[in-house]
Amino acid sequence: MNKARIMRDVGAGAVVLGVAYFLFSQFYVQAPDIGVLGGPIEGLTAQELRKFYQTRDLFKHEFTPEEGLGPLFNGRSCFECHGRPGPVGGEGRDVASTGVVRIGKIRDNALTRGKAKEEIAVSANLDTVDRMLYQGGPALERKSITSEFPEKYPVSCQVEIGTIPKDADFISMRHAPPVFGFGLIDAIPDEDINFNMFEQIQKNRNLAGHPQAQYDPLALNSRVARFGWKDQNPNLLIFTAEAMNVEMGLTTGIFRHPKSAAGISEFPHCILKYLPAEPNDNGTILGKLTYCQALLAPPKRGPITAQVLRGEKLFAKLQCAVCHIPEMKTADQVFLADPDSPAPKVQLVEVKALENKPVRAYSDFLVHNMGKQLADGIPQNGANGGEWRTTPLWGLRHKRFFIHDGRTTDLAEAILLHGGQGSEASDAFNKLPDSDKEDLLAFLRSL
Repeated sequence: MNKARIMRDVGAGAVVLGVAYFLFSQFYVQAPDIGVLGGPIEGLTAQELRKFYQTRDLFKHEFTPEEGLGPLFNGRSCFECHGRPGPVGGEGRDVASTGVVRIGKIRDNALTRGKAKEEIAVSANLDTVDRMLYQGGPALERKSITSEFPEKYPVSCQVEIGTIPKDADFISMRHAPPVFGFGLIDAIPDEDINFNMFEQIQKNRNLAGHPQAQYDPLALNSRVARFGWKDQNPNLLIFTAEAMNVEMGLTTGIFRHPKSAAGISEFPHCILKYLPAEPNDNGTILGKLTYCQALLAPPKRGPITAQVLRGEKLFAKLQCAVCHIPEMKTADQVFLADPDSPAPKVQLVEVKALENKPVRAYSDFLVHNMGKQLADGIPQNGANGGEWRTTPLWGLRHKRFFIHDGRTTDLAEAILLHGGQGSEASDAFNKLPDSDKEDLLAFLRSL
């Protein structure tokens, strides 16, 4: 064999190896955290895993004012309120710094005159409560680009942060919830959530919740909502777009304008020249953040002991499972917006790992009236001041704060706070012998 042929063969081999390495690096992804908190769901292809890890990096990315952060905001990244310092997607590390404050003011009209504040709070709707949109409401942003980045702006030009108005009648803290398993929740068919209401009417009419139909501006139709403390968001994409806008001040084609503390988009004129063009995101960021959350693994159950099994029976006996439904199922076909789509054109891709999968979230995704103790007086997109979505219980063993405002770290206290349609279950729990209470709590802590 002559030297020229050897060199030619070696060169050809190098090309083959190079192509093989390129394909390997593109389609093979090491994923040691599959199925664990903060990691991807099981069953993803190598391409889907690659995209998940790329979008998870964006979930942790701290945005700058030049990228659209602000002018008012609560956090610089999704991770700041959903995970830090733990796994990506976890609950807020505390209530004060990672929660959101919502405000409302009682309208003076025939519907409210002569009624006590507590009575108004339970049934508050947009006819009885003003969301204070021109005083920073309904959700306040407590940081500004001029307060957090003083070196970037002149002292004479400051953006006022959102503060609670003196005339606010209702002030509601919202704890930042975990976002694990959100893709599975998003993939539950609408009709299955609707069915939960009819089934509850048959089992116990007093416990029957109702679905929230929310408008999807992209699909130009309504969908049964399942995200947000009051079921205010119809799908994961809208949930993410709202969070980008309210929590980070990032505008999109869905939420095109940032809020100011003095009203809707009424910032000091001097700051306008420093702000990037609106909307800040052409859909690229929104698509990637949605993709990441959609593929975050749901929480796995803890050890199932004899005590846990006894508690599970009590959970059903007390009719807790009528609203906290143990299991639902995703649709036969599930599509996500491809995070690699050339924005603003969105391409949908089928994700088989989300299809026909159990959703063991322990929720009916309906809203229920939970009584005076939990009523916050803040109406949202059809849910009144005393109504709340049935909180999913999966991952409860990883949570520190309970109830929408994180007011307690005591799981038993959280149960006893259930009023309104939840009072039957909380009263029954309160009457249990201490040993049975411990069994039920052991079951909940296994979720």
